[in-house]
Amino acid sequence: MRDASTISCPHHGTTTDLELVLTGFAHDGRCVARREGEPVVFVRGGLPGQRILARVAPQRAGGGKRMLEAELVRVLAPVPGNMGGERPAPCPHAEDCGGCPWQALPYTGQLAWKERLLMDALVRIGKLRLSPHILRPIIPSSAEWGCRNKMEFAFAPGVKGHPLLGLRRRNSREVVETSSCLLASPRMMAAFCALREAAQHSGLSAWDGQNGLLRHAVLREAGGALLAELITAPVKECDTACIRSLGEELVASGMVDGFAHSVRQAKSDVAYGESTPFSTGRTELTEILDLPRTPGGHNEPLRLRLGHASFFQVNGPTASKLYGEALNMALEALEGAANRMPGKQWKTGAGKLPSCWDIYSGVGGLALTMAPYFEHVLGLENVAPAVRLARQNAGAFPQARFECADAARLGEYFRRFGPPELLVCDPPRAGMDEKTTQAILRARPGCLVLVSCNPATLARDLARLTTGDAAAYEILAVRPVDMFPQTPHVECVVSLRAKGAE
Repeated sequence: MRDASTISCPHHGTTTDLELVLTGFAHDGRCVARREGEPVVFVRGGLPGQRILARVAPQRAGGGKRMLEAELVRVLAPVPGNMGGERPAPCPHAEDCGGCPWQALPYTGQLAWKERLLMDALVRIGKLRLSPHILRPIIPSSAEWGCRNKMEFAFAPGVKGHPLLGLRRRNSREVVETSSCLLASPRMMAAFCALREAAQHSGLSAWDGQNGLLRHAVLREAGGALLAELITAPVKECDTACIRSLGEELVASGMVDGFAHSVRQAKSDVAYGESTPFSTGRTELTEILDLPRTPGGHNEPLRLRLGHASFFQVNGPTASKLYGEALNMALEALEGAANRMPGKQWKTGAGKLPSCWDIYSGVGGLALTMAPYFEHVLGLENVAPAVRLARQNAGAFPQARFECADAARLGEYFRRFGPPELLVCDPPRAGMDEKTTQAILRARPGCLVLVSCNPATLARDLARLTTGDAAAYEILAVRPVDMFPQTPHVECVVSLRAKGAE
């Protein structure tokens, strides 16, 4: 074994074991061993401060000598107390399951690292120069455990052809058969066990990447109800009755309140069905958001109807904090803009602001959070079932309308209606496409509020909006929110204001 001070690149095609001291996290959650004058080693597994034995992967031809990739073999010494220490991982699957790599990191340490990784992404990827007061302290999750309202499990062929059901192995697509998950509620895990047992006795085969039937099981829980979705490959007629019977028995037993069978044609490994040929029992859930009480607001919980495939935040109680923070930051930015432009008519006769638009609006959560403060609210979403639910969710807000349209058409809407006072958006992990960003830069809505689950793409989007010759906005505040305890992932809310609006 060699210490990190004597790291050398392994020869092409060979592996090398190194003794390393981990010094930090990379943006993707891997650990880093870094010494001056030596290649940086990125290690899957471990915690900063640990002394470990790592196996360095064979160097790729032409890969250079600036970085190496390695896998954790074993921990030789734990994190010292002066660095926060570590704790025993409470989950029995912690060594194998890839879902919660930060279980051994005390929660205060998790929060501190998420703040640090977010700021690192904004500065390193976005090349942003941010004043210290702009980054606000992270909002912790409402609960460290039992906080998820949605769990996605995968099937794989097991012994003697029986399907096994569980979560992905760390750094692998292999399935770890799971008996429990501390991120889910006890009722959700009881439903998981019942569904797994039913699948094993059904005679149905598991998907192996090319063949088989059972692909994923998705459990969602909200408003006291639980819904199970079984996602399969295309079904032969002889198997349809078996799946129908399985779902009806789960609902009749009370283990779940609703059941949906969805079919996925594409071979890509995503827990999403393109069609739903069968459902029974309760097929919609209601998520309840307790938003901040503010002067002039609706000040009632926001009730959102969700379908079995609807996108929504996976941490329900903390989603209230996330949307509440987005609301507070929006009102703060708008108040500041009004003070800077005293000649502009910011309020309508009803005492509300004129308009707010939400692109990537989903079932309407962010748009309807803002709705009590605006005369007109527009949501754009390209998934038709989500638009239908958003229109139902907007029952108490006649000023809100939702249209089925891609965010890339935003420029068309600006030309038709002019820019709103506030534009909010919560794009997918890939962030906003450049066409959407360019439309915003041309129209320059007065204030923006961005919600993102990916610091890297957030940094890129902010750089497009705030730097270079086309820069139109200044960043007012950045607030991380921990929606994903025990993982390196972090949600973030950013408020921006148009420049030069004096």
